[in-house]
Amino acid sequence: MSAAISIDEHDDIARVTLRNDAKLNALSFAMWQQLRAGIERLAASPTLRCIHIRGAGEQAFSAGADISEFAEMRSTREQVVRFHEEGVGACLTALLECPVPIVAEIRGACMGGGLEIASACDIRLADETARFGAPVGRLGFPLAFAETQAVYNEVGPAVAAELLLEGRVFTAEEALARGLITRLVPSGMLAREVETTLANVCKSGRWAARSHKRQFRRLMQDPTPVSVTERMEVYGFAETDEYRDGIRRFLARKQGSAGS
Repeated sequence: MSAAISIDEHDDIARVTLRNDAKLNALSFAMWQQLRAGIERLAASPTLRCIHIRGAGEQAFSAGADISEFAEMRSTREQVVRFHEEGVGACLTALLECPVPIVAEIRGACMGGGLEIASACDIRLADETARFGAPVGRLGFPLAFAETQAVYNEVGPAVAAELLLEGRVFTAEEALARGLITRLVPSGMLAREVETTLANVCKSGRWAARSHKRQFRRLMQDPTPVSVTERMEVYGFAETDEYRDGIRRFLARKQGSAGS
C-alpha cells in the first residue's frame, strides 16, 4: 500500500493510522498534508470524543522523514520553508489546537517527525519495543522552530537538549523516566491498554474533556496568570445538557445506594 494517512470513524472514536509500509511509516510531504486535513476535519466534529493515532504494523509509529523526498522537496531554502511551514508545522498546529483528546499508541521507532506527532498528543502509551529520538543535527540541520517548540513544551529544556544537542535515542524505559510517555505497557498488552484508555476518555463529557485539554495547553504555552475572562469561560459547562444529565445520574446512583 502506498504512503497515506487512513482515518476510520466509529461511534465516538476516530482511529488515525500513519502508513508507509515499506519505510517504517516514514512521513512524506503528502502524508503531513493528509494528516493536517484529517485532524482539522475531526476537530470540527461536535460529537467526537477521542482520536487514536498509531503507526501501521508492529515495527514503527513512524521512523521520521521520508528521505527519498529530500532531493526533490528539501534541497533549497524555498523548498525547506514550504515543507516545514505548510507541511510539518501546519500539521503540528492542527494537532495541538485540536479540541478533541488524542491518544498515541507507540511501538518501535518513534523518530523525528514521529516524535513530533507523539509530542502533540495528549496521552502517549508505548510498549517495550518503542524507541524515541530526533538526531537530525547529525544530518546537518535543526528542527524547525515550531517543531522544537512542540517537543520542548512536552519534555522541557533538559530532555530537549539530550534529544537535539546530544542526539540521544531513548529506550521506552528512559522515555518513561523523562516524562516523554504517559505509561509503559508490557509487549503484547499495549492494544488492550489503549482500548481501556480510549474507553476511559470517552466516559467524560465532551465539554469537560475538551475544556481540560484547552486548560492544559493554555497553562503549558503561556506562563502568565489565567485571566478572569478565561476563568469565566470554563463555567459555560453549567449551561450544557451533559452537565445536567451527569448530575441527575450521579444523584440517582446516590439515592439508589442509600436505599439498598
